[in-house]
Order: sequence, then structure tokens, then C-alpha cells
Amino acid sequence: MKEKLIEALNNFSERERVILVGFLSFVMIFIFVAIWFFMSSSIEDKKNTIVEQEKMIQEMVSKKELFKKAQAQNTQMQDSMDSSNVNLNSDISTVKESVGIPISSIKEIKPRKKGDINIERVELNLREVSLDQTLTFLYGLENKGRYVFVDSITIKKRFNKQNYDVSLVVAAMKKESANGN
Repeated sequence: MKEKLIEALNNFSERERVILVGFLSFVMIFIFVAIWFFMSSSIEDKKNTIVEQEKMIQEMVSKKELFKKAQAQNTQMQDSMDSSNVNLNSDISTVKESVGIPISSIKEIKPRKKGDINIERVELNLREVSLDQTLTFLYGLENKGRYVFVDSITIKKRFNKQNYDVSLVVAAMKKESANGN
């Protein structure tokens, strides 16, 4: 086969040989450029992937610190809830007496449970109270460093346009003890 190829080349004229060498050179250069193009685009894609992954790693590292802080706060909150013995009715009565606000009705609402946390809820209705009294009462409920909070509130202006009727749901979080209470 090699001899046939050499014999075929020898049968070509000088012009045909130059054209064949030029064509083969062009094909070789084209193949080299095509391989170089595909390799460089593949390398560029890999570089971009690496840059994106480095950004993700940096973001994960920053999120790790936030997660550690949140985990520490969660542990602190759990420990605080373990040691806390919130009595919702007692807290409401204490704040009511210190503010001097009249409560027209109190109704216990079915508690909600989220994991090992019970959320006790009480609906309160206040009639003909001033806005200052209401705000002082709300501040007294939520600002005790305990897990008592106002879940919802509705404030309606009275006909005399001086006082308000307030309906609110006060809730307290309690951690469920090992014996189920």
C-alpha cells in the first residue's frame, strides 16, 4: 500500500503536488485550530465553573458562621425555655393590675403545638380603653424577657371617638416536659 501511495504521488505533476501539499497543510491547520478552539472553550468553561464553585464555597463559609450564631441563640432560647415557667393568666393579671386596664372578657383558646413547644393562647377583650393604656399593656406583656407575645390584635374606635375597643390574642411558649406536660 505504501508503494502504491508513493507511485501515485510520483505520477502527479509538480502543480498537482503543490496543490496537494497546500490542501494537506490547510487540513492540518484546520484540524489544529478546531482542536485548539474546542480545548480553549472547554478550559474556559472549567474556569467559570471553578469561579462559581469558589463563590459558593465562600457563601457557604459565611452562612456557616450565621448558622453557628443562630444555633447558639437557639440553644440559649431552649435553655431559657427549659428554665422558664410561664403562667399566662398570672402574667396577664400582673400586667393588668400594674397598668390599671379593664379587661371585659378572657377566653382560653385551644393551644397549638409545634414540635416539643406548646403555645398557649388566650383571647382578651378590652372595652373603652385609651390608646396609651393599650400600648402600655402590650409593652408590659411582651417586655418581660419571657416567651409571652401578642399573636393578633384588632383595635376599633368607639363611637365617642376618644377610646377604643381592643381584641387581642396573647400567647405564651412553653417547652413540653419529659412527662408530657
